[in-house]
Amino acid sequence: MTLTALTSTEQPGRVIQRSRLLVRVIAWELRRLRASRLLWLQALGFFALSLFLTWSGQIPLTLNHMKGTVLLYGFVAGTSAWGLFMTLSIGTLMLLGVLLPFVNADGVTRDRSRRTHELLLATALPTWAYVWGRYLAGLLLSLGMALLALAAILGMGLFLHLTITGHPLPKIGNHIADYPLPEIGSLMVIWVGVIASATVLVSSLSFALGTLLPRLSMLVKIVILLAWFLGSQVPSILFSQASHDATFSLPAWYINWDPTSEGIALGLFHMYMADFSNLTTATSAAQNQHNILVVENSLIDLGGWFAPHLLLAGLSLVLVLIVALAFKRSRYTLR
Repeated sequence: MTLTALTSTEQPGRVIQRSRLLVRVIAWELRRLRASRLLWLQALGFFALSLFLTWSGQIPLTLNHMKGTVLLYGFVAGTSAWGLFMTLSIGTLMLLGVLLPFVNADGVTRDRSRRTHELLLATALPTWAYVWGRYLAGLLLSLGMALLALAAILGMGLFLHLTITGHPLPKIGNHIADYPLPEIGSLMVIWVGVIASATVLVSSLSFALGTLLPRLSMLVKIVILLAWFLGSQVPSILFSQASHDATFSLPAWYINWDPTSEGIALGLFHMYMADFSNLTTATSAAQNQHNILVVENSLIDLGGWFAPHLLLAGLSLVLVLIVALAFKRSRYTLR
């Protein structure tokens, strides 16, 4: 019997080779996606829809108060923090939530549908690298879509700022104020806490369930799609008008833990209105709009909802870890 000992230079080489396995799987998936013209068209379509949704929600709310016998008008910008809370959950975030299951659910299941999963049994690729590589490739694509949504908000905010000077409110016709630029700090906090966290959650949940239930991958997509759509639209329909009442309230757990962020839109509305009411010392429309600008870019109750949204995203990563540990590539063949 002959024994072959690894030299000191060969051992690090094998360690490095192992560490590159995950990167190679991700790189291969990204090259495959990059070669798809349909994917680029879909990304362009998503960006265009995000621009349209941001434009359509440019003024989600008009505010006014009486100063003596004079009624002072103002508006909330759709690209401000308050405006984004009111529009994201039923606009861009809702669109993102219904598309992500189709991006991630077939990360591993696709091999079975193409009857190529048997070929994987003949490779030396570890299961952990295979599963995590497919998941991370889909997650990177999903986060790319989230970045497109961010670019759409910034781009449309700049466009509205440059084109709307002295915005005439509907049925009023008088000069109010220029459309404000998006406040970058508030926007980035909302992107991380609302858009990115929801992207990770939906992507992870879709991938995990699609991998565990490969024969029901289409059903998984439809269930997650409907759950996200109904979770954002039904509360908006039921409580949108009621949330304007000063006595309206929602359970704190729903406001903070709702992944669609519709709970934030409904639950924090009266808080923003209370802050605006405390600043109603304006004597002109310009001062009134300045007061609105101060309120609309504030992040109310940030400590209440930001951490729970990130925690939900983190728990979804744990679910993917469990799936990666439980997944066996040979189970289809053995059956």
